[in-house]
Amino acid sequence: MKRLLLPIFFLSAGFLSGQSQLATGTWSWSGSNESAGYLLTKQTGQRVRFQLEIQRGAPSYNSGFIEGEFVLKGHKGSYQNDEFGPCEISFDFRKGEVILSQPESKLDCGMGFGVYAQGSYKCRSHKTPKFSKGDPRDPEQ
Repeated sequence: MKRLLLPIFFLSAGFLSGQSQLATGTWSWSGSNESAGYLLTKQTGQRVRFQLEIQRGAPSYNSGFIEGEFVLKGHKGSYQNDEFGPCEISFDFRKGEVILSQPESKLDCGMGFGVYAQGSYKCRSHKTPKFSKGDPRDPEQ
């Protein structure tokens, strides 16, 4: 009889224990020159809904907001959209953080000049977040 050996990551991430909400939570990133990001995610099965707000920081302080859904495969997922041009944001969920990245050829996500989804976002909570109704920077919301 063969035994199936699974990587410790899958056990610690809850993939087999019924706790399959690795991607649900509130995440934040802080970069240089007052740049920052705030990410909300909710995982339902393999689908992840997200809202992402990013501020570029000094000297322009451009900011952007994007929301959408993607399919989680293991601990990774990729959001794609062509509304403003080629846009792709990759999400790599790890214990206590999610790494966001964008290929140089797919940066047109409509978030403003020099505003890109990149960096290591630290987990602030794994509780299901409350999503805004559209862009939270809009005073009409």
